[in-house]
Amino acid sequence: MSENQELHQCPVCSKRYKRREHLQRHWTSHGTSRPYRCSQCSRTFQRHDVLNRHARTCEARAKGLMAPSARRRACDLCVRQKKACTSTQQCQNCERLSVPCTYSFATANSGEGRDDHISRSGVQVEGESESWTEGMTISSVDDPSPAGAGATAFEDLSAVIFGNPSELDFPDTTSTNASWLDFLNLMSDVPVSDGPSHRELATQKQAENVSYSFKFLHNFTSRTGLIQSFDCGTPALREQTLSAFLQQQQQVGGEPSTPTATLTGYADVVTVPVLSDSLVPAVSVIPAPPIRNSWLHDPLMIKVHQIVVRAREVVIAKPRNSAVTVEWSPLLEQKCLDFFSPNNVRRFLALYWSIWHPNVNFVHRPTFDPSTSKSILLAAMAVIGASMSPDPVDKEHAKAWFNCVEEMVFSDDDLCSEPLYTWDTGILIPATQRRKVQALQAAYIVCLYQNWEGTDTSKRRIRRFRYSTVVSVARDIGLSSARHQDHSKQIGCEFEWKSFAAKEELIRTFLWIFLLDHAFVIFNNLPPRTVIKEMKMHLARPEACFQAGTAEECLEEIKKWSSRSPFVSTLTLREAVEMVCKGGMSEDMHQSLADMGPLNLFAVVSAFHSLIFQHQNSFGGDGHLVSIRNALSNWKSIWEFYSSKFSSVPPHAMLARDMPLTPENAWRRIGFMRHAPEFWLLASAIMGRLTREDPWPRHESSWTGNQTELPLSSPGTATPDRILKQYDQTSMRQVNELISEFQKVQLHPNED
Repeated sequence: MSENQELHQCPVCSKRYKRREHLQRHWTSHGTSRPYRCSQCSRTFQRHDVLNRHARTCEARAKGLMAPSARRRACDLCVRQKKACTSTQQCQNCERLSVPCTYSFATANSGEGRDDHISRSGVQVEGESESWTEGMTISSVDDPSPAGAGATAFEDLSAVIFGNPSELDFPDTTSTNASWLDFLNLMSDVPVSDGPSHRELATQKQAENVSYSFKFLHNFTSRTGLIQSFDCGTPALREQTLSAFLQQQQQVGGEPSTPTATLTGYADVVTVPVLSDSLVPAVSVIPAPPIRNSWLHDPLMIKVHQIVVRAREVVIAKPRNSAVTVEWSPLLEQKCLDFFSPNNVRRFLALYWSIWHPNVNFVHRPTFDPSTSKSILLAAMAVIGASMSPDPVDKEHAKAWFNCVEEMVFSDDDLCSEPLYTWDTGILIPATQRRKVQALQAAYIVCLYQNWEGTDTSKRRIRRFRYSTVVSVARDIGLSSARHQDHSKQIGCEFEWKSFAAKEELIRTFLWIFLLDHAFVIFNNLPPRTVIKEMKMHLARPEACFQAGTAEECLEEIKKWSSRSPFVSTLTLREAVEMVCKGGMSEDMHQSLADMGPLNLFAVVSAFHSLIFQHQNSFGGDGHLVSIRNALSNWKSIWEFYSSKFSSVPPHAMLARDMPLTPENAWRRIGFMRHAPEFWLLASAIMGRLTREDPWPRHESSWTGNQTELPLSSPGTATPDRILKQYDQTSMRQVNELISEFQKVQLHPNED
């Protein structure tokens, strides 16, 4: 028997099959679920064919209790999703997603009511699809009709991209093409309830009455996971986001037509055939129907193909010590094509924007086009979007691709190659810079989901190796190059909106790299890899500028903010930190710096923790302490000005405090950086412990040059032993214990 005939091997018992459908049927025998139930005697079965054999000898049927029927009974949404349907009004799936439940087939059954049609149904499926095997079998019941008269060949796409068509044809799912422009405007006219997670800190009190707590940081350091740690909205908001997307898909006529050979059971069952005929039997099992190429018009199909090609490369040609441990097979390829199908990518992007984007807001949504962005950025955004899904199946499938997408991103040519500069000016070539910035954003997203959703091994790999690459690439691009030109005097025709958006993306990407680096300092006690003095990029522009939907609106917001805060508009992050570290700052200066906005203020207060870390781990005296005290005092006053004057109105807050969150406006809210006062409180508490009159016991070092033990410093200038004992700790336990200890006492920050 040839190798290609024995290609399909069961990953559990190693049995081999010539045909994929035989492997599919065999795979169900390893599961414990029995999704098929006889509606006459209530016996359950693992396989559909066993249920059919039972139906011929069922005693209840012989007594005439119920006549079998093979006609379709699932609602339109369950058929499209290949999920089990309860055939009620509404069905459980549609009720869970809060979408209309429609039965288009019922209108064609003249003279018969839908209830009568259901009552004569002989087969019922229990539960929803929880695994790819269940999704495979359920689809055969919910949609017993053939795959459709039209089919398309995946080699058409190969010919478009590579000019190398293969020889196999596969059946196609009959569905209409969805417009990508409609997706950009999805989730409109959907009534949703309010979500309280976007509320701003209500700090309208005077400075002496302000009281902060460790509510956010205590939870942040005691739990893991993106949703559990960050501001990812309420469960209701995540459900509503998914519901709004599905409703939008119904309005535009269903998912795009894509070639399918249904094998797996993800939430969006739209699989496409394998890439090359070298991985599958040479003889097609299904006769090739007429070719229909409407799916080729989907703007994301080429990106999907590029993602699968890159995934195949990193799995087959693994480098040494690769994080990828799986082996490439037709089954894995089908899973990849399914997870990154166009409709799934759109769904995951909707979750990315509404749920995750406010927490790390460095991608410019108004100008972002998935069909032209780098495929690795699209894959990384899809993975983190799937991690936001209310469906636990999406989360499990996303984790299966964590390491593979990581390897794809960190082996990308644009990320790893040397930057290309122009000969005359020494400035990065714009086209290459754009690709390199998108590769850098993808690498940052990978670091995020691995550090909060990955295993301990993945977290250590990110902290110790991958993030050093991210910082190095940022330096290659040039931190000082992330500066805006003066737009305050430009008129509409002179303003280049896309250039502004690209520069603002670069500034915000560098800011978030700085912030994650200092998060490792705060929570993992890891020395910083970036220093404050190299942060020579401009501060981020207000959200009103970054979220503006048109060039005219963006320019208008820039002019408003620049005229009100001309000094802040030219400030760099390094200069902002240096300013707050100086004493004697006036109230007017506090108010001017408050107009930096929450993201920049969060970056400034994070820098204080780097100064404290350096003080704890140096042999110097108290020279740094004065600057740190000044910084903490000034930042507190600046934040209070921000809270009282800017925190609930544009240009920094685009949603009013009493405005309900909806899937279409949730991306405009302020993310977890609104909890910046807790980072200030933690720094103040650590400083209070470092400088108290009764310091902690000190370790006195000695040297034996003259056989005499001498203390390293005198008792009056000795530096207290570091508060956090373990460096590079994967868990945040010691920080959590420190916060818990601080919570036991009433904290009164020093007022200098």
